[in-house]
Amino acid sequence: MLKKILIKTKKAVTLVEILLACVLMAGAFLPIMGVMTSSFKATEQDECTQRAVMLCQEKLNAVLQMPFDKFNTSSTPISKGRYESNQIIASFGQDLIEGTPYISTLLVEPYEVTYNVPTCDFSIFCDSRYKANPRQWGFHSVSYTVTDKVKRFTVSVKWKDKGRTNEKFYTLSSLKADVREN
Repeated sequence: MLKKILIKTKKAVTLVEILLACVLMAGAFLPIMGVMTSSFKATEQDECTQRAVMLCQEKLNAVLQMPFDKFNTSSTPISKGRYESNQIIASFGQDLIEGTPYISTLLVEPYEVTYNVPTCDFSIFCDSRYKANPRQWGFHSVSYTVTDKVKRFTVSVKWKDKGRTNEKFYTLSSLKADVREN
C-alpha cells in the first residue's frame, strides 16, 4: 500500500521543463560571461602598461648608472641617435615581451638650475657693534645659475595593446647632477 502511495505522488520532470531551465540559465550566464571577457581584456591591457613601466624604470636606472660625462653632445656615446641643439635623442631599440613590442627612447637635455645663497658682507660694517648683532648684519641673496652641471634624462616607452590600433606610451624623467669638484 505504501508503494502505491509513493508511486502515485511521484512527479516526473518533462523534457520541456529541462529545456526551459537550460534557456533560463544560459540567459543568466551570458551577461556574466560578457563582463568576464571585458575584465580579462582590461587586465591584459593593465599588464602591458605594468610591463612598460617596469621597462622604463629599468632603462632609466641603467642610464643613471653611467658616468655624467658619457652623455655629452661633444662626444658620441650612443650608436643609434642624433644630436640636436644640446640634446641627445637615442633609441634603445625594440623589446618583445610576451608578444608585445615595446620601443624605448632616451632624451638627454641640459637642465638649468637657479639657486639663491644668502650672503653678508662684513666689510661694510666697520663698527664692531654690528658684528655682534645678527639682526643688523643685512643679509642679501645672491642668485646663481648653473647650466652645465645638471642634465634631465627622459625615457619613453611606446607600445600597442593587442587588438588595438592606438599607440600608448609611458614616460619617466630624472635629473642627474655632476657634483665633482673641478
